[in-house]
Amino acid sequence: MAPVANKVFQSGRNGKFELPAKLLPPNASRIGPIRSFDRFQEDGLADGTFPGTITLETGEKLCNIHSIIICTGYHVTLPFLAPYHEDETPLTEASDTVLVTDGTQIHNLHKDVWYIPDPSLIFVGVPYFTANFTLFEFQAIAVAAVLGGWADLPAEVEMRRQYQEKLKEKGFGKSFHSLMGKEVDYVNELLEWVNSDGERWSRPKWSGHTEEWHRAKEDQMEKFKVLLGAGGIGGGIAPPLDYVLPSCS
Repeated sequence: MAPVANKVFQSGRNGKFELPAKLLPPNASRIGPIRSFDRFQEDGLADGTFPGTITLETGEKLCNIHSIIICTGYHVTLPFLAPYHEDETPLTEASDTVLVTDGTQIHNLHKDVWYIPDPSLIFVGVPYFTANFTLFEFQAIAVAAVLGGWADLPAEVEMRRQYQEKLKEKGFGKSFHSLMGKEVDYVNELLEWVNSDGERWSRPKWSGHTEEWHRAKEDQMEKFKVLLGAGGIGGGIAPPLDYVLPSCS
């Protein structure tokens, strides 16, 4: 947005995955959380701005704003599986059959893939914070092995036990599907199971991430360290607003 906007404000909640404000372009400022949108109307003024102000939690105000983009993160919804939604059920009170409650996770999945009550319902691509396409390919390999009959899922009671153990370890919500720092272990675990079962059928063994992948991952992390500096990822507390349009009131 910076090349086409006069000024950009980025409001955040100081989440642990926010990039440092120093990475913002010169015409952008990191500001704190928003308390309220005041006197806003659906239709803007003739100059394209909104007739109202934005009040931050610090009490500071913004005005003469032309566009607001709300980036709330992913919200899980499965509109094509409405019977498996319990949108009013608290996250921690999810039943053994529901898939979605508050939208922060998908419930009742074995290995983030198989729906425990009926493993013919399969999801590929649920985990967060991964190298998406390689991870999803490894998940697809495991799915093909199960559907092809040369890898067996555990009994439902065992899948349920593993699921409950994972809940105790990671808790409910987005963190439940996070593979940050655990992606390689997850893939190796999947392939160890698939390859072990496949031996009965003389199936060729699948290999995990290549050496090239590992080198690229290490190189990526080194670049991140240089880019982010000592502070690392995490926005920290936003400084006081450093740019206020004079007509705010």
